[in-house]
Amino acid sequence: EECLALLQPLIAAHGPIRYIILPSVAPEHKVLAGPFARRFPDAELFATDKQYAFPLNLPAVYLGFPRAVQLLPASSTASTAAAATRA
Repeated sequence: EECLALLQPLIAAHGPIRYIILPSVAPEHKVLAGPFARRFPDAELFATDKQYAFPLNLPAVYLGFPRAVQLLPASSTASTAAAATRA
């Protein structure tokens, strides 16, 4: 709740949350991505491609992600090159 309260002035100044990015496989980061995605259902959810669960490797929906997760590019260089070819 405290984090959401701190976001409210930013949302008021800059508009709604449009992106949620999970750039890590660390559990302490991953545990918050699902609740944020549920709280901001219009935001696009991005994550690294190496997400996992222990002891069983489960699909993203079982990790608490409420919808499809888009994969982050392996590097910003690859992302920049792909964007340049689309332009």
